[in-house]
Amino acid sequence: MSNTAETKAKILSKLGLQDTLRCIVSFSAKMKILSRFKWRYAIAAVVLVALGSAGLVFWRAQRALRTATAEVHSQETLRFSIRNLTPVSSSFEWINAPEAFTGATVFKGEFYLCGASGLFRYDSQGTQLKHYRPGQDLPSTPLLRMSTGVLKDAKEPELLIATLSEGVLAFNGTAFRQLFPADADARSITSLLPLSSGQLLIGTRKRGVLAYDGHSLQSFHPALAGLHVTELAGSESDLWVGTQDQGVVHLQAGRAETFAEAQGMPDAQVFSIALVNDKVYAGTAVGIAEFDGGRFVRVLAPGAFARTLYTNGITLLSGGSGDGILEIDPQPKRMQGLLHPATRSMSDVQQIFAEGSTLYVVTRKALYQKEGQRGGWRRVLTSADGTLADRNISALAFDGADQLWVGYFDRGLDLFEPSLRNAIHIEDDNVFCVNRILPNAAAGTVAVATANGLVMFDHSGQKRQVLGRADGLLADHVTDAALYGSGMVLATPAGLTFLDSAGPRSLYAFHGLVNNHVYSVGAAGKEVVAGTLGGISVLENENVAANYTVATRGLTHNWISAIARTGDDWIVGTYGGGIVRLLANGRFEPFDVATGKFEVYPNAMLATEQHVLAGTLNKGLYIYNRGTNHWSVITDGLPSRTVTALAAGKGFIYVGTDNGLVRIPEQNLP
Repeated sequence: MSNTAETKAKILSKLGLQDTLRCIVSFSAKMKILSRFKWRYAIAAVVLVALGSAGLVFWRAQRALRTATAEVHSQETLRFSIRNLTPVSSSFEWINAPEAFTGATVFKGEFYLCGASGLFRYDSQGTQLKHYRPGQDLPSTPLLRMSTGVLKDAKEPELLIATLSEGVLAFNGTAFRQLFPADADARSITSLLPLSSGQLLIGTRKRGVLAYDGHSLQSFHPALAGLHVTELAGSESDLWVGTQDQGVVHLQAGRAETFAEAQGMPDAQVFSIALVNDKVYAGTAVGIAEFDGGRFVRVLAPGAFARTLYTNGITLLSGGSGDGILEIDPQPKRMQGLLHPATRSMSDVQQIFAEGSTLYVVTRKALYQKEGQRGGWRRVLTSADGTLADRNISALAFDGADQLWVGYFDRGLDLFEPSLRNAIHIEDDNVFCVNRILPNAAAGTVAVATANGLVMFDHSGQKRQVLGRADGLLADHVTDAALYGSGMVLATPAGLTFLDSAGPRSLYAFHGLVNNHVYSVGAAGKEVVAGTLGGISVLENENVAANYTVATRGLTHNWISAIARTGDDWIVGTYGGGIVRLLANGRFEPFDVATGKFEVYPNAMLATEQHVLAGTLNKGLYIYNRGTNHWSVITDGLPSRTVTALAAGKGFIYVGTDNGLVRIPEQNLP
């Protein structure tokens, strides 16, 4: 890979300074001509010409810089490593969440299904042989897509797996290895296309199409660098690339042609591509584009969401979220007979594929097999039901009855009894996007802060009241809550609201709050600490006593995302500057490990008698031992490196992530 100096030199060499010199010479000539006119017109003309020339030079330089940067990136060889994966020995115990499938394939006579919950291996009779879990057998990331092929650096076929953030996994049936690019942008994989040459084409979210030849990893073609790729199909010499926002790109014999909405595509976001002979079908959320011989022909099934496509040249099958499988006649005699539903019994279709002469369909919950050419679809594999309703955890808390309340990003909440391993699900228009769960044992209530109001429950889970802006809160969206006096203090995007038997009363920037958008709040006695988008406000008796921003020594980021009390001090999590300590005297104290360039996830902080724990965005779990004053970082054993919520109960620490829930005995923490 070129070093920084070489890269800069290449970019600067492409800026076209000759154009700048020509503009200056042209400007001088214009000045001589202007001398013939009256001075008052000359001054105005000089200003106009100067501004125009400067704008032209700037525009050309910016355009050249963008082009040169893309070209340099396209020529770079990316640094990477090949890692052999071994299972991790961990004290984390999984709490069963739904198994959601995203892809399937047949490899060495066995079925493999993948998804956020890992890789599932079945024999030909449908018996599960093995579950490879993220964070234990596999990297802590969801698995997205699968393919099979023989790569140049392998002597046998491998199962090739695209991951959300950890590169490419290759499995030979016995052991896993990992293609791990050094650049994080190159590790976010969307699609894989093994070639007959042994080369592997890799679609990424930010680095376009990459090529791995067993020895090097580099951009496949300059025209495909920097694209947000969604799908790959074809061959090395005739490649079709689906994108997130630029339609489909056809690369043939080194020449790239883009088809977007202006060229007839029903939408710029492409979800799927299917090829047969000279025909190409590109699926979008609102229809399917048909190409013949590299030329756009028409749109099929307008309005249909084509997440996945399959064609054998006679029939085109399309699957999406709620329409089941649509069977489309690619050559209808009349447009009225264009399509009909092959089945509506399947929903949330992820993939349609063939193994030999047999067709299979993957949904979020099952694998289906088509029974003969004219037969129906039979369910052959089913995902296991989880104890919990969802995998994307947003809030955790134990109530006075030792029930764990589990809030979800977009699925309401569960009341979970750990000893019985059962849960009651609650979800409605208000109980939807949960930000904080605040039990009050003295009052026998549980307050749930959501994006749609503050919802009050009793300990049995019965909904008692919903409070919002109409009831005196500053906003319907409640981002955090803390017990304060005989009531609560609520954080909202419009400021703070204090709520007790006397009613609501609010405080915002007009009253001295450092910023109206409050993300986190903590309270101890009469002291309240509000973490905002613009810094920290410390309140005494509901009045602002001090404000702290990046102008304050020791606080490097204004965006405050989490707060926890330890003794007389506050542990403060920031979104970009790690973790710092706010001392009782108003000074900030950094930590040797935890103060750094990473994001503490909103409200993902917990203080116990022995530890302080902080969840992060893609950096794992940070743990502070209060006895040794030492920070540690844990990633092994977690289903995801993004830790979103924390709770403690009966000797266990419960760790919520965006990919499931685990628990660990607190005594096993460092």
